[in-house]
This record gives sequence, C-alpha cells and structure tokens, in this order.
Amino acid sequence: MPLTRGRLLKTGFAGGLVLALAGCAHSNGSTFHDDAAAYKVLDAGERGTVAALAPAFLAGALPTANGAPTHDALVAAVRGFDTALSGLPPVDVAQIQKLLGMLDNPFIKPLATGIWSSWSDASPATVTAFLNRWRFSPIELLRGGYDVLHQLTMAGWYGQDRAWQAIGYPGPPRLS
Repeated sequence: MPLTRGRLLKTGFAGGLVLALAGCAHSNGSTFHDDAAAYKVLDAGERGTVAALAPAFLAGALPTANGAPTHDALVAAVRGFDTALSGLPPVDVAQIQKLLGMLDNPFIKPLATGIWSSWSDASPATVTAFLNRWRFSPIELLRGGYDVLHQLTMAGWYGQDRAWQAIGYPGPPRLS
C-alpha cells in the first residue's frame, strides 16, 4: 500500500496517542508496602520496581523464609537503594527515576523487559532472565541501565551492617 497523506496523519495520530498514554500511565499496583516517610527519593511505584528487582540482584544474600526474601530484608534492600540513590547528583537521580518509571509503565515495561505481568506477579526466574538480557545486551543503553540498577542495589544492601556478617566483613575499624 502506498503511503498517503491520510495514512501518514492517522499513523502519526495513533503513535502520538500511544506515547501520550505511556507518559500518563503509571502502574501503582505494587504489593510492596513500607512507610513512605522513610524514603528520600523513591515514590511508591519506584519502590515496587526496586523490590521486584532486588531479590534477583541479591540472590543468596537476602535472608529468606519459605524460599522468598523476608519482608524486613526486602524493606532494608529498597531503603538502602533509596539511600544510595539520594547521595547522587540531582541530574543522575532524575535519570534513574526516569528509568524506574519506564520499568513501572504498563505500556513500556513489556516491550523493554519482556515481562507482561505486574512486577509482583513476575517469577524470580523471569526477572533474572530480563536482567540477564539487559546485562549481556549488544545495546549499550540497556547494559548501562542494568549496571546502574545493579550498582545501586549492591551499594544499598552491602552498605548496611546487617549484610556484613554474611560476607565475613567485621565492619569498619574502630577509632580509639
């Protein structure tokens, strides 16, 4: 079919509508709950996304009960991520919040991650597979997204003294 002016206008309108909906939609159906006052940077949707990703990044490090991370450990991981994020320059915080917003957006998330369910319904294997696709992607932007999420999760968790015993770190030296 030839590209006519009418078809071009219809396609442009449809694309604009999809982008507008994607920009307005913000999934907030997370099952992760914690006191919002405990956070400096992350909003409820961002906290839910981090809570879904943290167990995959911290597999084997988070205390578990019945094969799943305990709520206290998950809260500590998300709060640690928030603390690590809040220490970055505002321009970097804004970029990371855009990344988390994209990962929470119900229109963009399936295309960017391959996960069509909500984060709370995604299996650990599905989340790990998504993260590995980004980690080893030939697209530098996806690898960079993986790296920043990984580094903030690790800094947030291992920056807490509750994680030190498991790795044999006695803590910082005591000054006399």
